Amino acid sequence: MDMKQHLELMVNYKGVPVISKAQIKAIAGDLVTMITHDPGLVCLRSSPQTNILGSDYFEPSTAKIQSVDVRSGEVQLYEFSYLGSRLGERMIIRVEPSAPIPLRLGVEDQTIDGELVDISLSGAGIRIPSAKYTPLLKPGAVIQIDFELPHGMIAISGTILSGSRSTDLYRLSVRFGQNGVHKERIFKYMVDRRAEIEQELLAEYEKAKSET
Repeated sequence: MDMKQHLELMVNYKGVPVISKAQIKAIAGDLVTMITHDPGLVCLRSSPQTNILGSDYFEPSTAKIQSVDVRSGEVQLYEFSYLGSRLGERMIIRVEPSAPIPLRLGVEDQTIDGELVDISLSGAGIRIPSAKYTPLLKPGAVIQIDFELPHGMIAISGTILSGSRSTDLYRLSVRFGQNGVHKERIFKYMVDRRAEIEQELLAEYEKAKSET
């Protein structure tokens, strides 16, 4: 705190890692008050925790967020813990579409309609109705995915990494296979969508400041 160095607080906003430069204002026991005036404040306000990027004096860590005041820029953090190798995974850019994108999933001789809920250059998050789930969709299974982006159709193979069930939906984490024109279209989509998300974040920040 005496050195007045800046730390970086990182949370995900619609899949995009958002970093806010912050400075320690006060330390009271386990409670640390930091100051930041970056648009990422609105992300911190809606997140239960934040990652704190490393510096010359700190290892990467994570902390729970107790409170956020957009007007003063104060963020109060507690329950710090070492982040370790998990940081690299959390910095991968994985954008969320403005609305889920319809897709068709093929596994062996079955075809299932679902929706794409996030996407990166290396893979995607997919949802299907729980009633449509089949044991064929197990980790390690190779599937075919077809969906449309603004830059054209995507027809790409993928390998299921994991799956999780909610009340009426089943979510699959998929790693893409081949490179080529499909990856180029995905990259262009991600660039455009990230620009949209950054504008959405800035608009939310300006709105939050006017309401406080």
